[in-house]
Amino acid sequence: MKQAEPRRPRYDLLSCLWELTLRCNMNCLHCGSRAGAARKNELALDECMRVAGEIALLGCQELTFIGGEVFMYKGWEKIARHLADAGVTVNIMTNGYRMGKVHIRQIKHARLANVGISIDGMEENHVRIRRRPDGFAQVTKALDLLWQEGIPSGVVTSLLAFNYDDLEPMYDFLVEHHVELWQLQLVNPMGNMAGNRTLVIDPQKIPSITRFIRKKNRERRMAVVAADNIGYFDQNESYIRGRRTAICCWEGCQAGITGLFIDSVGNVKGCGALYDDVFIEGNVRERSLTDIWSDESCFAYNRTFEPEMLTGKCEVCGLGEVCHGGCRASNFFAGGSLYESQFCSRNQAGAAN
Repeated sequence: MKQAEPRRPRYDLLSCLWELTLRCNMNCLHCGSRAGAARKNELALDECMRVAGEIALLGCQELTFIGGEVFMYKGWEKIARHLADAGVTVNIMTNGYRMGKVHIRQIKHARLANVGISIDGMEENHVRIRRRPDGFAQVTKALDLLWQEGIPSGVVTSLLAFNYDDLEPMYDFLVEHHVELWQLQLVNPMGNMAGNRTLVIDPQKIPSITRFIRKKNRERRMAVVAADNIGYFDQNESYIRGRRTAICCWEGCQAGITGLFIDSVGNVKGCGALYDDVFIEGNVRERSLTDIWSDESCFAYNRTFEPEMLTGKCEVCGLGEVCHGGCRASNFFAGGSLYESQFCSRNQAGAAN
């Protein structure tokens, strides 16, 4: 008798974020995972290679490794190369601290498509957040080293109340240092920021952020994109999402729909920003990743979404059926409700300007 083929998962896995280790050489003010020391019993290299094989078989198109600090996981480049050889576009996010020739050799072996560096403002604010007096000088050196080696670079900036005014000078700085892609994201009040809610950016600033992104993309000197917790559906929407789809607009939270997250001990969630144990759908040591992804009962907060679940201003918004209430993680940590956005541009004064 012919053996039945495995049932294809209902949802296509397009992107994956993978936290290889919680070990880090920094202790950042805004760190959502409180990185520093490695967790006990983090996935070993052979376990990671097995999971990487599953990710490739699921058809994942793009994967980004994060930490902690990725470079502090021994063998990271082997996992990355395994995925790249399987046709997955692989990137990493690093703090760029003391990047050197050893890291360049690893990056080239890994066949990375892009190296992302976290830069959170000009020197004064970056140092304040990263808590390393030479932090800004080190990321500047890292950008220049990547350029010299012909490795494409991107930058992610986490916006707080006090580094918002650095946007204009940062744009010029990043262009000068040959950065190709700049992503702006909001900091959620979680992890190290859980007790620092006064440092979270004022929601009234969101419309000016989307206007800034639109303006800079018109200059065509560097691509600027909004992370999933910035927006939604003001007049700048079609200019801030990048060129990922033919119709370039927010299509609702993709946690558990097209994307997933794996932490350093193998817990699976829909998104790396959903950094709370309540969102764990399974563990790759106990169930295969394919089994978790294919389980119809997993990621229910998005897979069973109906517009009737929306609350607050999102409940009465005419775009709720498309928007689905914005970023689940931002909603959860900022307001306690998964289905009501505290940072929607349409709800802020001046959004239409």
